[in-house]
Amino acid sequence: MLGLIRKLQENIRYLVDQAFARKFVGQSLLFMTLVVSVTLIGMTATFFGLFSSDNAEISTIPRDIDAGLLDSLWWSLNQVLRLPGFKQAYGATTPVVIYSLFLSLMGLVVFSVLISLINNTMRTRIEALRKGDTPVLERNHVLLLGWNNKVFSILQQLARLQPGVKVVILAPREIDMMQEQLRVAGIQRERIKVILRSGVPSNHGELDRVAVNRATSVIVLSTDGDDSEAIKTMVLLATRQDWFDEPPILTSEIALERNYELAKIAARNRLHIISSSRIISKVIVQTVRNPGLADVYSELYSPAGNSIYVQCIPECTDRQIDEIAYGLENAIAVGITWDEKRDGTVRHAAGLNLEPDYEIAEDEKLVLLASGLPVTYSPVDSIPESKIYSEGGLAPHVPARVLLIGWTDIIYDILQELDAHSLCGTEVTVLSCTSSEQAEKEIAAHQTSAFKNLTLIFQEGDAVMQSAYEGIDISAFRSIVVLADQQDELEDTDTRTLRILLRLSDLRSKDVTRAHTVAELLDENNRLLLAGLGVDDIVVSSEVVSAQLAQIARQEILAPIYRELLSAGGVEISLRPAGDYVKLNTDCTFFDLVYAGQQKMEITLGLRLARQGGKVMLNPSRQLSWQLGEDDKVIVLAQQVYQ
Repeated sequence: MLGLIRKLQENIRYLVDQAFARKFVGQSLLFMTLVVSVTLIGMTATFFGLFSSDNAEISTIPRDIDAGLLDSLWWSLNQVLRLPGFKQAYGATTPVVIYSLFLSLMGLVVFSVLISLINNTMRTRIEALRKGDTPVLERNHVLLLGWNNKVFSILQQLARLQPGVKVVILAPREIDMMQEQLRVAGIQRERIKVILRSGVPSNHGELDRVAVNRATSVIVLSTDGDDSEAIKTMVLLATRQDWFDEPPILTSEIALERNYELAKIAARNRLHIISSSRIISKVIVQTVRNPGLADVYSELYSPAGNSIYVQCIPECTDRQIDEIAYGLENAIAVGITWDEKRDGTVRHAAGLNLEPDYEIAEDEKLVLLASGLPVTYSPVDSIPESKIYSEGGLAPHVPARVLLIGWTDIIYDILQELDAHSLCGTEVTVLSCTSSEQAEKEIAAHQTSAFKNLTLIFQEGDAVMQSAYEGIDISAFRSIVVLADQQDELEDTDTRTLRILLRLSDLRSKDVTRAHTVAELLDENNRLLLAGLGVDDIVVSSEVVSAQLAQIARQEILAPIYRELLSAGGVEISLRPAGDYVKLNTDCTFFDLVYAGQQKMEITLGLRLARQGGKVMLNPSRQLSWQLGEDDKVIVLAQQVYQ
């Protein structure tokens, strides 16, 4: 019996499949079969008291013809079809009944078509929204073109700098994928409205679809570490003229330093170009030279705490930099900006770490390190002379032996920067999964001349495994750098960095003179995972680059300032021994440090106190005083010294 029922189910399922396969004809036959079958089943109600005296008062049960077969057929058919017009034709002549049935069925068809039209329209619209195919009608929005791991940091920066800002993202990614990654990153909790569109940014029509001509600023990201798409997008933006109002602030990221010159040509002086590899390599090397510098950069590029601002202070006109330093109680003047005309257009220019006797001109604005604006100035009668000033001191250098762990696209930029700051004979060991032959080949492909101060040793091995450190004396290195190695696409980069640091922590458990350790992360949220692993400086590469992109998108005038701060041969932020500036173990105020910095043609930004766990204090209160020891550092803005 069960087999017969199962066989019947299979036959019915097959007939239904065949009906839908034949579309209209098959579906119509199926419809008619169902109507007839169910109607006949309904007519059996006659044998269960349909016309009994108990149901005599039910108005919907007809009895006018024969209270039998015909009436039961009419009642059952109306129950199945539910056609109000047909039901009301009961008792009419046969042609009228046929017309009524036909028109009622057609009415049902028309209604179904209407419902289907509405349903398909809504479904198509929803599908278009899911695919990101619809145009954007926003104006005064920030347009983000491209997609990489810096998207999340940029959005967080923009949310803090411009709460409530509208950001439109156009990227060659599926909408669902972007939404999920934004959700995981917690962007939905930020005070920002994000509008996602899927498409290729280097397409002119796609740029029109996201209202590029009505945006206040445009940020171009390097997608998948490939600069080709970004450069093509830059060409379109640089040649565009149909801006709705004022041209937007155009900023672009370039992932690889070798593409920088080509990107500058494509930009035609219209876009501000941020070279990720150049910035990250400089920050990492500066941190190797200056332990504790990562915390300074972290605050400097954060919208919270002390950051870079620009303000015109009329009271400072015709006054010298050294005098202004004592009149600003809640800010530090680190330079100036002005506008200059080049190639028929007005551009912002900047100068940092000016000589103490430089006088501020009327058309110049001050570049300030401050916790916010506005900044007030109170003139001073005279410049106080510090009684505890100490002379001497040397610029920091790269340690004699450095261990680089990992292999990234920017490793050559890091080596080049290390070579510029190293003493002759510095030994750099590179431990990675790349073979020695391949490593030497890739480095040689980038070199135009041999390194002057570096001796390179390539060691092949998986840094997570203990066997990779056979033959390597960890205790002999004074600095260890763990890079964000993205060669293994199947493993999360920061997870691999964590595993390497766990291995190093175990290997160095008995090492008394532990090396200064720098770790590069891609995600700020992973910072807490490194606690207790002996990491002295954490460089979140995505944060450093995204902070510049977001801040320049808001204030174009910051572009030349950051360019000057991180350009070769320019100025640098450095941590110097406190004993090089003031007498140790003596009461010292911030103005004592300001005076000492001016004597060395430097600008004092703050200090790092060893007894407080290496706490960084930028732009400290002028009412505080300290007794500095040998391990304390003074944070200064100074001229870079290359060998």
